[in-house]
Amino acid sequence: MKQSYATLILFLCFTIVINSQNFIGNWNVISLESNGNTINLPSTVTTPPNIEFHNSFSSAPLDQYWGRYIYGNGICNSFTSYFESEQNNAISLIPYFETTDNSCTTTEETDFENLYFSILQEPGNLTYSFTNDLHNLSFTNSQGDVINLGREDAPSNVLSGEWFIHSIWEFDILLENTFDPNLSIVFSDDIINGQSDFYGSSTCNGFSGIYDNPVQPTSFIVRDIGWTLIFCDIADQAIFEMSYMNFFSPNENIYTFEITGSGSDAMLTIYNGNEVELNYGRQALSTNSFTAQKTKLITDISNHRLQLISDTPLVNNPYSIYDLSGRLITSAYLDQSNNIEIGTLASGSYILKIMNSQNQTESFKFMNY
Repeated sequence: MKQSYATLILFLCFTIVINSQNFIGNWNVISLESNGNTINLPSTVTTPPNIEFHNSFSSAPLDQYWGRYIYGNGICNSFTSYFESEQNNAISLIPYFETTDNSCTTTEETDFENLYFSILQEPGNLTYSFTNDLHNLSFTNSQGDVINLGREDAPSNVLSGEWFIHSIWEFDILLENTFDPNLSIVFSDDIINGQSDFYGSSTCNGFSGIYDNPVQPTSFIVRDIGWTLIFCDIADQAIFEMSYMNFFSPNENIYTFEITGSGSDAMLTIYNGNEVELNYGRQALSTNSFTAQKTKLITDISNHRLQLISDTPLVNNPYSIYDLSGRLITSAYLDQSNNIEIGTLASGSYILKIMNSQNQTESFKFMNY
């Protein structure tokens, strides 16, 4: 009989350990939910809050809780507590929750951390559920507030915020924003059912749409986009806007992107897979950009040459061609034709820099086929 009790106790112990193993270990906070709203990590947070579960019989701080203890970090403070064994996909923390007493930098950080800690401390059970093949975990307290966690670092939405459009590269034609430095696109980071809004402005019309959030490291999905319908009566504005409109499919589509630089110097390029790209910067183009660009570039593919068109003479002005790594390929001086032969260049993308008649350097991107 004693052996049977011992076997039963051993079975129960192993049951607790095995059931708990799914959430034992470290989890990073992705978002919180309260009163039907999703609260994402503040944009100022670089290291996500975390929670780490332990279940060790030998190192129990409190013996009656069988070594089931937790510790972790908010945004500004750390915490320690203990949890009772799970039953019916639920655990409960004992009435002990110790935190440090540091002040957060911003009100948004303070509010996020206070909500995070309050969800953990709400009396009653924390029910939990797994998704994404046990890589994501959600805890819900008795008030219906939720902590969403992931095994990986909480994803940051690198697209979030405002980007100012600088140019559109359409096949072999570069269309530059010489109209308004404040034309931009804004990616919201407010998530509802896994989607967020984006909106922006072009030369004559505005647009808005919905994209999946979180975004992937180098791609995102646009679910819907719509434009206002104001007629552009200036030809250059109409051409620029038509290319902008045609870039985004009216239906669901996947777009790839890359970001270079950081902070206010970051540059964003979005590709639609049809040899068209949108080029943005975190900073608006300076007013000087709208007066300094005096020259237009046309790529003459059939004759393997570049043609420069300018209101002022360019003869004898120096030019240089670089590859995208910044390596100088060739340099020379313009002749009276304003043409540059590119037949000897390998296929690929290049940067042309010329000195205009105002002794200002102008840059153009072109492709050689």
